[in-house]
Amino acid sequence: MTPTRDEMLSLAKGLSLKIPEHEIEDYETLLVRTQNTLELVAAMDDYQPEPDQTTSPRQNIRFPQPADNPLGAWAWRFDLSSISPSSDALEGKTLCLKDNISVAGVPCLLGTDTFRDWVPHTDATVVSRILDAGGIITGKAVCENLSRGAVSSTAATGPVHNPYARGYSVGGSSSGTAALVASGATDMGIGCDQGGSVRIPAALAGLYGFKPTAGLVPYTGIASNDASLDYVGPITTTCMDNAVLLEAIAGADGLDDRSGAGIPFPTNVPRYSHLLRKGSAAGIKGLRIGILKEGLPTHTDPNIEEKFRMVVNVFEKLGASVQEVSVPLHTHGRSVYSVVSKMGNHMGMMGQATGRRQMMLTDLFEKRGLPYTSDVISKMSIMSKEALLSGEFAWQRYGTVYPKAVNIMRKLKDLYDNVLSSVDVIIMPTTLLPANRLPVAEAMPVVQIEAAKGMTENTCQFNATGHPALAIPIGFVPANGDKNVKLPASMQIVGRWHDELTILRLAHAWEQSINWKEF
Repeated sequence: MTPTRDEMLSLAKGLSLKIPEHEIEDYETLLVRTQNTLELVAAMDDYQPEPDQTTSPRQNIRFPQPADNPLGAWAWRFDLSSISPSSDALEGKTLCLKDNISVAGVPCLLGTDTFRDWVPHTDATVVSRILDAGGIITGKAVCENLSRGAVSSTAATGPVHNPYARGYSVGGSSSGTAALVASGATDMGIGCDQGGSVRIPAALAGLYGFKPTAGLVPYTGIASNDASLDYVGPITTTCMDNAVLLEAIAGADGLDDRSGAGIPFPTNVPRYSHLLRKGSAAGIKGLRIGILKEGLPTHTDPNIEEKFRMVVNVFEKLGASVQEVSVPLHTHGRSVYSVVSKMGNHMGMMGQATGRRQMMLTDLFEKRGLPYTSDVISKMSIMSKEALLSGEFAWQRYGTVYPKAVNIMRKLKDLYDNVLSSVDVIIMPTTLLPANRLPVAEAMPVVQIEAAKGMTENTCQFNATGHPALAIPIGFVPANGDKNVKLPASMQIVGRWHDELTILRLAHAWEQSINWKEF
């Protein structure tokens, strides 16, 4: 329908644009021209990669039944493998995928019921690469509502329980992936991380969870929160499996514009697992480790800190040198990240993210039904509602803070890089607290938000700076308020850009020396 004069004047008023009476007709003409262009492009065929489903058929697609989903972690079940994989790197390995990752022909829930019938037309790059490596994908894992939240309580399908203690969180937003891998339902999993969403669930479930260097693993075909903070990475029970899976999915795909300078193509990705095996005899003698002073604030759980210090002693006995390092801005890094996340994600939620050169999930945009109605918003989680409100407030009142936060992110990267010029890796607890109890469904907004306390203080900074960061399990600690419940503790190892190998080298030495479940 052609825009009316009243509509055009209403648009102008909203922009504080005063149109002189004698120019109104011209602006009407120009707006109609714009509409014609929009209609022309809207009528064009979309252009998404189409997977060959004859060589990788999607079979036995089904919604999981409660009896087969004890942790509430499965979103969809199906069987997917390639008839003719190009390698056997993942042969015989079963995997689950966070349910914001596109698999053509398989429904994607995104943890929400604001829409229910999105069935992607394309496979994410990580899916294609798993199939090419001989992996067997057995289903999609529940993620937090619209991938927002570090507590496994917001998915529309219900909470995801920690495999080590029912009723406790397994973190988020890749909650289901960690629960399934830790419970043995799959051998490996793929999570996505916008502030710790791979590392936090891995930490709370006693797993290895890697957020790689910015752009190393393509995000193509995955629902985005904010492109500057999006990562996808492996969640596994062992360091070696993590190295194998990372090697299989890494490398620029020519589609994801997150892959910038220095990102290798798949044929040039380091053979992490081979290099680990080859160098295992050398161990970590001479490796320089920096304990980040600000990564151990006063509100760190004392049992986690004690376990962390014990691991440091193991590293020293293995021949590494250890020293304390300091990045004072780390303490405020979460605030800087929060500005970028809330304001950047707000534009994405409102369908206004621009400036991209990649494959767009246009079908997802259509399903989200923008602009949002009150009915749609009412079905959002507290985290998403708060994000909408805070994002709109920030852009209306503090629009100049976003570009400043982007610059301070770069400053924070430079500060970590300066420390990493004198040490090989930086370490700290992954989470400051063990898993919290799941909040009740009817909990007030502040209670639900604060259930994530202690989860992101050491993780979100590295989404902002792009450094690779790996969560590794370091033993069990008592739950807060119940010493009879034992939950995993975790250490985070952070390295230089493109130096995943050194991080894996330290983690592998730990894994070879200690059974973390008995530590």
